[in-house]
Amino acid sequence: MKTLNENSSVKVEGHVVIKDFDSGEVLLDKYNAINFQNFAMAVAKAMANQAIAGSTEKYFISKLAFGYGGTTIGANGNITYKDARVSGEAVSGLYSPSPATIGANAVTDPLQVAVTTFTVNNAQNQPYSDLECKTILDYNQPDATGPAIDNSANFDTADDFVFDEIALMTEAGTYLTHLIFHPIQKSNNRKLEILYTLRIRAGV
Repeated sequence: MKTLNENSSVKVEGHVVIKDFDSGEVLLDKYNAINFQNFAMAVAKAMANQAIAGSTEKYFISKLAFGYGGTTIGANGNITYKDARVSGEAVSGLYSPSPATIGANAVTDPLQVAVTTFTVNNAQNQPYSDLECKTILDYNQPDATGPAIDNSANFDTADDFVFDEIALMTEAGTYLTHLIFHPIQKSNNRKLEILYTLRIRAGV
């Protein structure tokens, strides 16, 4: 009988699907980058049930952060994608966090939406499990005074709620992942469903 190597590493990979809730149109289907240093620390802290120093906030996945600084678009329409920010604690997070509101709070109030549903799918007789994290951006969210329809001509304007980067975060504020993609506008007439799947392998 073959046994698994108890000294082998734990591996994780992430995959994201963003779709229009009503039409089912898939807007994004892409694998993401993992911040392995932060992820390893979060797993250890979560298994020990430890909170961040001086706080009650813990290291379980809690929210999805949105940003608009992951790409640049040239005059000819070509998109240049920046590198994912996943090099440990010093270089992590978003390039430009999206504002949760328009106006005075745009700098101090970043768009971080709670993960609403967690589903763990355990593959029978396989050394991996899938953690599905679902987030919904509802109509008029994040701000009811945002764009009414999806017609932005300037993808670098924060108030148009065009995002091109997302990251899973712990309750303690640790960035675990980072994904950069083509710009997507969140207008108030559209409801988006974001399914962020982490596949965690052990022993292989």
